[in-house]
Amino acid sequence: MKRLTLAIVVILVLSSSAFGKDIKGRVLDENGNPLEFVNAVLLQDSVFVTGVITNSNGEFNLSSDLTTGLKLRLSFVGFDIKIIDIAPDSEFGNIKMINSNTQLKEVVVKSNASKVHLKGNALVTNVENSVLANAGTAKDVLRQIPMVVENNGNLEVFGKGLPVVYINGRKITDSQELSTLLSGNIRNVEVITSPGTSYSADAKAVIRIRTKRPQGEGLSSAFRSTHGFQHYLQNANIMNLKYRVCDFEVFSNFMYNTGKNREKKSTDITTLAQSRWSQQLSTVNAKRYNGFLGKAGFLWTINNNHSIGTYYQNEYAKSKNKSHLVSNVLENDIFYDKWETRANNIIKNTPRHAANVYYNGQIKKLNIDFNADYIWNKGIQITVNDETSQIHENQNVTTNSENKSRMLAEKLVLTYPIGKGVLRFGEEYISSRTNNHFNTEYTNLANAVSRIKEENTACFMEIMQQLGKFSIGAGLRYEHVAYDYFENTNSDYNLSKTYNNVFPSFNASTRLGNVQMSLSYSGRVERPTYSNLNANVSYLNRMTYESGNPRLQPTNLHNLEYMAVWKSYFAQVSYSYFDSPIVNTTKPYSNDGEISILTYENFKKKHFLQAFIGGQFKFGAWQPRINAGMFTQWFDIVVNGKDKSMNKPIGILQWQNAIHLPMDIWLNIDYQWTTSGNDRNIYISSFSYVNAKLYKDFCEKKFSLTLEARDIFNGSRKNVTLHNNAVTMFQKNFSDMRCVTFTLQYNFNVTRERYRGTGAGNMEKKRF
Repeated sequence: MKRLTLAIVVILVLSSSAFGKDIKGRVLDENGNPLEFVNAVLLQDSVFVTGVITNSNGEFNLSSDLTTGLKLRLSFVGFDIKIIDIAPDSEFGNIKMINSNTQLKEVVVKSNASKVHLKGNALVTNVENSVLANAGTAKDVLRQIPMVVENNGNLEVFGKGLPVVYINGRKITDSQELSTLLSGNIRNVEVITSPGTSYSADAKAVIRIRTKRPQGEGLSSAFRSTHGFQHYLQNANIMNLKYRVCDFEVFSNFMYNTGKNREKKSTDITTLAQSRWSQQLSTVNAKRYNGFLGKAGFLWTINNNHSIGTYYQNEYAKSKNKSHLVSNVLENDIFYDKWETRANNIIKNTPRHAANVYYNGQIKKLNIDFNADYIWNKGIQITVNDETSQIHENQNVTTNSENKSRMLAEKLVLTYPIGKGVLRFGEEYISSRTNNHFNTEYTNLANAVSRIKEENTACFMEIMQQLGKFSIGAGLRYEHVAYDYFENTNSDYNLSKTYNNVFPSFNASTRLGNVQMSLSYSGRVERPTYSNLNANVSYLNRMTYESGNPRLQPTNLHNLEYMAVWKSYFAQVSYSYFDSPIVNTTKPYSNDGEISILTYENFKKKHFLQAFIGGQFKFGAWQPRINAGMFTQWFDIVVNGKDKSMNKPIGILQWQNAIHLPMDIWLNIDYQWTTSGNDRNIYISSFSYVNAKLYKDFCEKKFSLTLEARDIFNGSRKNVTLHNNAVTMFQKNFSDMRCVTFTLQYNFNVTRERYRGTGAGNMEKKRF
């Protein structure tokens, strides 16, 4: 493998050198800071030859077969244009640009439809100077980004699930952070549906947000308060503070959420055992929650080539859930009993410590990015079920569960220019521990003590080269995972496993006229979350329990994807193969099969095909965007002893409208409709929503007001049917999904996030 990898690198480097000379350099401002997004254009006798923009480190790399009469033209808003004759060695080193002293009398910038283009295997949407700059916050922007869909309030990448989100290269661990970043401060957004080997092997989608250049020093702050009504009152309050002087910055973030919500649903469960059992359940849940998050840190840009930083975060969350469950039970269609359960459930996560430290440096041409992360969390859940029976005896079931977990992780990424591209290589190490204690006096449930220990050691390498009109990237990631499961302090060798996997990736992109195209392949893994692996059993009623499964195995998957962009239109199609997919299912818990447990299980395989297309338009003050997609699977299960295909495709239609009203008010009206179909062993009914939002800013965007109505027609309630061999479950949702929110936001001397920590063990954090 080492010889093969070395041979690939040598061939690519030698091949790249045959296509002409390289013209390299690094652009800095007068203070020696790297300038990103500078236009670097190669000219021959004032005729355009080729051009690029500088990266986050101010670097550019041009190539040409021409050898005479060449000049380099550098241009950037706010700086004097710089024209330089090409040196014989074609390497400039550091180039300083001078701030322009020219005073413009008047500049009028009009918002246009956001432009979409390909950058390697990333679909990039420009936000700056587009209608998206007035969307409100980063979360509002992502709702309008191609390939991003909303599902039960969560933002997902279509067909890929929850993405990993980065802001200026820094992994965010709390989605609330997207609500503190103003849309007007965002430069662009990249959506990657086939991540490379430098990302964790279980990252199925990545979103990267880049903001504008920093402005100002001293104290800066952002205050945001959202008040909403969704059957009950809810509110969220966020305050961000920074103090920046020269190259040193201290920052702090505070968030407080509180409120109450309600869930109402009915569930029909049919169990085929020695008798045919039918349960008709009606459930009403009322949940009151509150949570606090505090974060503080500093960063120091030592000089142009070195910076360090660290932060500490503490989070507290508590919720109280009161449930009223009525169960009518039939045996062979004859009334058996009626149970009425009143349950109190208290969940506390206190405290949740998190810390990060990073170093980002440049030694000659070598870029160094190092991160170390630590997480410690304690969770307590106490459930009291007071159950009365119409026919049989009453009973009380009390369960106590305590979970402690911690993670240590570090990641080192080295980047070095080579040929007409870069070589990126590095390593990542993650050590995780989780301990569970479960206690109950109910005779049908057993007390349990379990511990999971996991060590993940990874190394990766990827190379990217420009070969003529083609941009080529290839990489390998090796992961060694040691997984140990302990029950009652003894290791269970039937569940303890060791995995050694190699995950390859490849992508190629090019441009044919106005059409940009990208083809990529990646090997990934989908690891079960720690809640999936938790063996603790929750009590629902006398015939239905719920638990995780410590015997779950990771899912290996292979993804092949093609993407194209033409003007304001894009198209994407991908195929994925899942080996041992993790599926939510039910299994018999008692010997006679009459008691069932909701759990998870590995199935044999699944094939998955998806496609997504879209375009944007502009008609005066009206700027609509239309997207359409579908996915289908080839997945068979056994139901009542017979094979059943779960292959009905699911389609989605998005119609997003931005209207610029007088007084610089923006009106957004968005519609999303999802058709019925199958996902794994679940049948999902069709559902839709219509959202409307008014946004207005004042005082040069320092102050803004947002009024939003979500799911106006209450159409996002979806009904699901879970199929498996002996148990079929149909659940209908009666919850009130519509809500109205009013948001006030004030920003003082807002500056770009300078913190360069990208985090380590990012996907492991998601498992916690």
